[in-house]
Amino acid sequence: PDTMAEQNEVFFKSGWLNMVGGCCGSTPPHIKRIREVASQYSPRVLPDETRPKMWLSGLEDLVVEDVHNHLGMPFLNVGERCNISGSIRF
Repeated sequence: PDTMAEQNEVFFKSGWLNMVGGCCGSTPPHIKRIREVASQYSPRVLPDETRPKMWLSGLEDLVVEDVHNHLGMPFLNVGERCNISGSIRF
C-alpha cells in the first residue's frame, strides 16, 4: 500500500487527477493509504469552459475545433465505406 500511494503522489503534486482509485489487486489498505496521501493535496482546478472540441490522440495529437455538425459539436468524418470485395450489392 505505501509503495502504491507513493507512486501516485507525483500525480497529486502535479494536479493531474480528477479522481483516483485502485485496480484489480488493490485491497482496502491500498485505498486507505492512497486516500491519506491524496488528502494532503488540493483537487485539480478545472480549466475554463470553452467551445467544445474533439481531441484525438495517436502518434500525434489531432484537435478538431473548426469543423462542427448541425448541433454545433465538433465533427470529423474519419473514413468512408469502401467496397474492397467488388460486390455490386455493397
